[in-house]
Amino acid sequence: MNKKVISILGSAVAVGLLTTACSDSSNNGGTRVEHSKKSKTSAKFYKVGETVKVDNVVYTLKSVQKTDERNEFADTKPQNVIKVVYHVKNCGKKELSIGTDLNVYGPDNSKLKSYPINGQTLDTIAPGKESDVVTGFGTDKLGDFELQFRPLLSINKAAKFKTNVK
Repeated sequence: MNKKVISILGSAVAVGLLTTACSDSSNNGGTRVEHSKKSKTSAKFYKVGETVKVDNVVYTLKSVQKTDERNEFADTKPQNVIKVVYHVKNCGKKELSIGTDLNVYGPDNSKLKSYPINGQTLDTIAPGKESDVVTGFGTDKLGDFELQFRPLLSINKAAKFKTNVK
């Protein structure tokens, strides 16, 4: 009888886990954080200025712009460098790595490599704390960029932002 009870409980737990894991209906990752009482709308991508929560981390994309700054010691010499500034709030219970939580894809859908710029942030923040993060990426083409935010060790979908840089 004990084997029967254990197998029934095991099956129920497995079904519960599968149902929970597959219940994400959003295709753009993250959860929009509303600051007003506007109705929620489903957007394909978030925009500069919007705030999104992924796991226990709240991201706000502040700006994405071309910069003339160049690093003479950089391994690459891209035609353009974009500077990304975003705000991170750690709502979790563990220290959070920042500066490694962003992937950027260029106009040709290729992943951009980070480019060292002044003030670049590569650090950690304690639980309950927040910080602005500055990072750079090299690109040969300007146009539409897709930015994907996700904590370093997260298995959830990244929050996707889209912006145009001229």
